Amino acid sequence: MNLKPLLTHHRKFVILFLMMIVVGLSLSKPLITLGEIGLGAAWLLQGNIKNQILSFFKNRIALILSSIYLLTIIGLFYTTNFEFAIGDVRRKIPLFLLPFLLSGLNPLTQQEIKFIFNVYVIGVVASSFWSVFVLLGGLNEVIIDTRQLSRFTSHIRFGLEICLAIFGSIYYALNEIDTKNKIKWFIAGIWLLIFMVIINLFTGILVFSITTSVLLLFYGVQHKNKIVKITFLCVFITLIASVSFYINNSISSYKAAQQIESLPMGEYSENGEKFYHDTISEVKNLKENGNYIYRNIAFTELEEAWNRRSDFNFNGTDLKGQELKTTLLRFITSKAERKTAKAIENLSNEEISAIEKGIANYQYINMNDFSRRVHKIIWEFDVYNQHGIANGHSVVMRWVYWKNAFRIFKENILLGVGTGDLQDAFNQEYKLQTVLSEKYYLRAHNQYITYTISFGLIGLGWFLFFLGYPFFKLKLYNNFLYLAFFCVALLSMVTEDTLETQVGVMFFAFFNTILIINSTNSKMI
Repeated sequence: MNLKPLLTHHRKFVILFLMMIVVGLSLSKPLITLGEIGLGAAWLLQGNIKNQILSFFKNRIALILSSIYLLTIIGLFYTTNFEFAIGDVRRKIPLFLLPFLLSGLNPLTQQEIKFIFNVYVIGVVASSFWSVFVLLGGLNEVIIDTRQLSRFTSHIRFGLEICLAIFGSIYYALNEIDTKNKIKWFIAGIWLLIFMVIINLFTGILVFSITTSVLLLFYGVQHKNKIVKITFLCVFITLIASVSFYINNSISSYKAAQQIESLPMGEYSENGEKFYHDTISEVKNLKENGNYIYRNIAFTELEEAWNRRSDFNFNGTDLKGQELKTTLLRFITSKAERKTAKAIENLSNEEISAIEKGIANYQYINMNDFSRRVHKIIWEFDVYNQHGIANGHSVVMRWVYWKNAFRIFKENILLGVGTGDLQDAFNQEYKLQTVLSEKYYLRAHNQYITYTISFGLIGLGWFLFFLGYPFFKLKLYNNFLYLAFFCVALLSMVTEDTLETQVGVMFFAFFNTILIINSTNSKMI
C-alpha cells in the first residue's frame, strides 16, 4: 500500500481530527470518539514509532499528565467490582492517550492552536443557536426548565464549555491585529455570555463569575500601570461586594417571608368540607412563605375544582414529573391561602399554567431564572436543616453525598476503595441512613473527593501534584488562556465529577494537554 499521499497531508489530518474532537464536545459525542481514533491513526502514520515513544518518555510533563491514568490502573488490583472498574478504565483513556499521542506528534504552532480554538468556539456558538431555535418553538417542544436547552451534553458541561469559549474569545480578541477578526471574537464572547444567562446555566454563571474575579485580582495585582491596577482591583472588589450583598439580601428576604404569622388551623372550608391537618408526619412542619403546606386542606373540593380548570389530573404529575398535587399545595400555600375550591377559583390562567409546569411558589412567576434558582437553593437548605429532607434537592444532596463520602474515607484512608468499588461503597453507606431514597444513591459529585475515596490520601496527593506541577513549573499562571481554563476546570470539580463522563474527561484532558504540551519550552522541562 502506497502511504505517500497520506503522509503528504499528514498535518492536515492531525488538525482535522483535533477539530472533530472540539466540535464533538458541544455538538456530537460520536465525533469525539472518531477524533480520538483518527488521532491515533495519525500518530501511527507519522512514521518513526520508536522515536515517538522515546519522545513521550523523555517529556517529563507528558509523563506527569498521563500518570494520573495509572491511578485508575493501580486501583484495579484491590477492587472487587470489575464491571464498574472496566467502564472507568475505558472512560478515562483520554487522560493517558492525549499526552502520549500529542507528545509524539510534531508540536502545534500557536496559529494552529488558535485555529482549533476558533473551531471550538464556532461549535459552541452553533450549539447555542440550536438551543435558541428550540426555545423559540422550532421543534414544538414545551420547555419547562431552560436547562433542557442544552441538547448535546449536560447543562453543567455545556456551561463549562461556554465559560472557556468566552475567555478564549476575550484572549484572542485582545491579541488580534485584524479589526474585523477582533470584532468577531468579541461578538462571539458577548453572545455566549448573554446566552448563558438566557438559559440560566447556573453552574456556568457561577464558574464564570469566580474565574473573572480570580483573573481580575491576579492581573490587577501584577499590572505595572497604577491606573489599570486600581481599576482591576476596584472592579474585583465591586464584583465581590455585589455578589455578597445579593446573597445576603436573598437570604434576608427569604427569612422575612418565613417569619410571618401562619394561617391558623381552620375547621371547615367555605363549602363545608372538614379540613385535613397534618400534625404527625415527617413533613408536618414544612412551610412555603411562612405557612404550613400540609394544613388547612380540603382535599375533595380541591381535587374537583382543580380538575375543572386543568387537563392535568390532580393525582397525576406536572410537566417536571413531580406530583401535581404537591406542587399545587405548595403554590396555594405560598399565596397565604387555605387549600380550598375558592383558592383554585382565585388562580389566574397564568398561575394555572405555572403549576402545570411544576412551579411551586407564586413568587417564582415574576422572578428571573437566576433569582429563582437562588431562592430554591436557600429553600433546599432550610428544609434540610429544619426537617432533614434532601430528596430531589440537587444542591443539598451534594452536601449529603460529601458527608457520606467522609465516612467512607475514614475507613479507607490510605489507598481508598479502588477503581470499581466507589458506587458500592456509597450504596452501603446510604443504607445506614434514611435521608435519601434509593434512586438518589449517587456518588460524590466532587472530583477531589472521588479521587480521595477511590485511591486514598496517596491518590489525592498525586492528583493535586498532577494538577499543580505543570501549572507552577511552566509558570502557566502567566498564560491568560490557560489560567482561565485552569480556574474553570478546578471550579467544576468542586460540585461535579468532571472526569467521570466522556464529555467531561475529554474537555479537561484535551485542553489541559494541548495548552501544556505546546506551551513555551514545555519540551525542555
